[in-house]
Amino acid sequence: MLIFNVLFTLDIPTFLNQIHLYENFSISILKINCNYIELISLLFLICAFIKSAQFGAHIWLPDSMEAPVPASALIHSATLVSAGIYLLLRFTPLFELSKYSLSIVAIVGSMTAFYGGFTSMFQSDAKRVLAYSTISHCGFLMVIYATGVVEYTILYLYVHGFFKAATFLCVGNIIRFSRNTQDFKRMGSYVKFLPADAILTFVCIINLSGLPLTFGFFIKHFLFVGLRLNLLFYYFIIINCLFGALTGLFYGYRLYYSIFFDKKRRANLFILQQIETT
Repeated sequence: MLIFNVLFTLDIPTFLNQIHLYENFSISILKINCNYIELISLLFLICAFIKSAQFGAHIWLPDSMEAPVPASALIHSATLVSAGIYLLLRFTPLFELSKYSLSIVAIVGSMTAFYGGFTSMFQSDAKRVLAYSTISHCGFLMVIYATGVVEYTILYLYVHGFFKAATFLCVGNIIRFSRNTQDFKRMGSYVKFLPADAILTFVCIINLSGLPLTFGFFIKHFLFVGLRLNLLFYYFIIINCLFGALTGLFYGYRLYYSIFFDKKRRANLFILQQIETT
């Protein structure tokens, strides 16, 4: 409505080509003068935060785990969670003219990256672990967009989309083998029965966690190197991203070890099966 009120069109290229003309244009709302560019960019940011499950608007993403595994792989890799990032990329000229947009994106993204990783460490449902992992990576995507280098953002989208989809498909095969049991506390020593899944999941997990010499490591390196010093709360953003990256190592190791190598849990599962049979 704000765009149409000024330009009388909703054509995106037209809006982006003329947006610089309204840099000093303000609109009075309840007798408060609001900068035109700041107001529109803030409203677009709210849309992107909700669509990409940022902190405070992330509740819908873990609940979407009720979908079948192929649908979950598609949702978490390429479609829903990437729509907010695409919105930011599409309106990059608008956010570059805004004084505070990139700082808000970086602050909210860093909080989401840490929160998603920290929450994922305490989940026992394999699909919910990956869901909160996606929330964490969406936060990293927001932060890496704030660096101002669009190529880094697109590269991160490719890396996360590919390996997250592959991880979901591997976990789906594990759930099928477990007779639709998603709680990895009831799994263990699956490397004997699913060696191919163990290898493929390991490759995906180390890339998502960002271990050295992997795609995930290099893209996180670009994130930390590319952050601008003039961002508000710069050190707060750096610390959140650092702890978010460390939590990725923890929940990735916990998920992988519990499913494929934990003999104790395999023994407990055998006891539970005997009790249920009795």
